Amino acid sequence: MPYGGEGGAEQPVQRTRDVIKSVTAMTDRKTAYLILAIENQANIHYAMPVRNLVYDALQYAAQVEKAIASHGKSGGWRGVGGDKYLSKFLKEDRLMPALTLVVYFGPKVWDGPLSIHEMFQKQDEKVLALVPDYRINLLSPAAIADEDFEKFKTTLREVLSFIKYSSDADKLSQV
Repeated sequence: MPYGGEGGAEQPVQRTRDVIKSVTAMTDRKTAYLILAIENQANIHYAMPVRNLVYDALQYAAQVEKAIASHGKSGGWRGVGGDKYLSKFLKEDRLMPALTLVVYFGPKVWDGPLSIHEMFQKQDEKVLALVPDYRINLLSPAAIADEDFEKFKTTLREVLSFIKYSSDADKLSQV
């Protein structure tokens, strides 16, 4: 994707995720396939909704390009016309959902925006209803209630507790 550089010159966008994995999970006796990405944050990133939106959009674009390349190698779109030929992405092609989880390792409460809409200036609700929102999925130790730490069944419980209370010596000694 081009973006304006020095003098407005077009330059390609290159983004690298912290962690990205393909996941196959069984839920309600159905198989769910998705792309799971994790963004590790030591500090609050006040443009995180936009950053994640770009990462996810590039992920979907890469999936479309992969499908098109696959059809090109197999000849899957030869002999078709109209819409199918123009896009090379066939009506029956499907994408895998991309889910990004932001893991914030700071002891402060995350005070950054959690959605694109939160980043806008005050807007008319009628306008906002027309603009898609994009929310981030955030794991922030400072926002976890003490009783909810028991829901973690691994040593992640202690790690998150340690992060939450790292600036409170009394609470930290209890952990």
